[in-house]
Amino acid sequence: MSVLVGALLTACSAEPEGQGLAHESFASAGPWAEEFAASSEHASEFETAILRDGVITPAELEEAQSRKRRCMLDAGIIWDIFDDGTSQAEAADGGALGPTDEVHAVLDRCARRFDRSVTYLFNEIRRNPERQDEAKITVTCLRNAGVVGPEYDELRWRADDEEGTYPFDVYDARVEECRLDPLGLWRSP
Repeated sequence: MSVLVGALLTACSAEPEGQGLAHESFASAGPWAEEFAASSEHASEFETAILRDGVITPAELEEAQSRKRRCMLDAGIIWDIFDDGTSQAEAADGGALGPTDEVHAVLDRCARRFDRSVTYLFNEIRRNPERQDEAKITVTCLRNAGVVGPEYDELRWRADDEEGTYPFDVYDARVEECRLDPLGLWRSP
């Protein structure tokens, strides 16, 4: 498998990275303009064309993900990307995936060409279009969902988030909902 992946890595050669566009170029991205500008610094020509206007449409998202999936498939990996931005991989031949570092190398190469930032930005804008304070919207959601009480505040959430440990079950469906859609804008309960 490693020889196959190594040979196929060449087939998914990276496009040159973009030079980055000025922050002002992304005025239509509103509070996300800085993120668009930063993302454009390392974007391929394909991704730069999507990011250039400061808006990522569902059709552009699908095209970026489709190209990334095709690139992965060319390397023998079926890459599924889910609506919440998470993904999973499996061997196209039904066998075991190769070593993790080789799969990650293919993923990185395909992402550089087609979707280094598109899915991330699309999902972040969809869940928090005004780029409100992450701690505030998450804690409010957790309180409203009955996961935490009024004593759990933004300061505590920031500390917990920094450590990656929380006083609640992160796999609880309510917590997952608050992570994916803290403002209740796009997911149906």
